[in-house]
Amino acid sequence: MELQQGYGPVPEAEESRRSDSTAPRRTVPSEQLLEGARELVILHDGCEYVLRLTRQNKLILTK
Repeated sequence: MELQQGYGPVPEAEESRRSDSTAPRRTVPSEQLLEGARELVILHDGCEYVLRLTRQNKLILTK
């Protein structure tokens, strides 16, 4: 398993996680992602992104 700098192990790719056009699109409710919080940090390709829930109930993703 590869180590991602500062973030621990990177999960190995699975056949079901292919990003080609034949893979089904996943749907995840925002409530499930945020779990009651107003912010969520997403790690992608060594960078941190912050998903925020605004007072107007909108989602904003920033780097």
